[in-house]
Amino acid sequence: MAAPVWRQEWRDHPLRRPVDVVEAWALLVVGVALWVGAPVAGLAAGWSVYRHDSAVAVEQAATRERVPAVVLENASDVAPSTYDSGRGIKAQVKVRWTGSDGQQGQGKAFVPADTKRGEQTPIWLDEKGRMTSPPLSGTDVWLGAATIGVTSTAFAAGTAAVVGVGVRRIADRRRAAQWEYEWRRTGPDWTRGYA
Repeated sequence: MAAPVWRQEWRDHPLRRPVDVVEAWALLVVGVALWVGAPVAGLAAGWSVYRHDSAVAVEQAATRERVPAVVLENASDVAPSTYDSGRGIKAQVKVRWTGSDGQQGQGKAFVPADTKRGEQTPIWLDEKGRMTSPPLSGTDVWLGAATIGVTSTAFAAGTAAVVGVGVRRIADRRRAAQWEYEWRRTGPDWTRGYA
């Protein structure tokens, strides 16, 4: 029973050349990198981002405060913003708040487009009493880690695949050059009796 083509490079036979052995070993390394290295790289990158973002989320939760703010103008009177949170169109309106330390502030915040003047909306303040974004949630942390992990895996797998294609092309060129060289040496002997 004949061995599959991919296993023939490993066996000692008259048509095997050194380039075949080098190609087989290189493709084995590329295969291991593709099926083992790429997922490990993705997991490592995702875990690193998860640890970093988890620490950032804890730090943000400790230094940010959620306070109610009073809306100072009708959101429908303001042009809707291109900001879309996935929960409907938002408008950026003026708001006023009082922090837990009694300090008052005023600024602009995104609110639903149907918010009326005088209604309250929650905002987040940093330790200096300035408006800021909410702290990272657990979903944000996991989503960031998953995105980086999948992207890293895909990048590593793509790199391994490109290297594999490159190895195959270089080996094919080398084989073609060797066959051409040997044909130039043996071809005249073969055709001499038939000319």
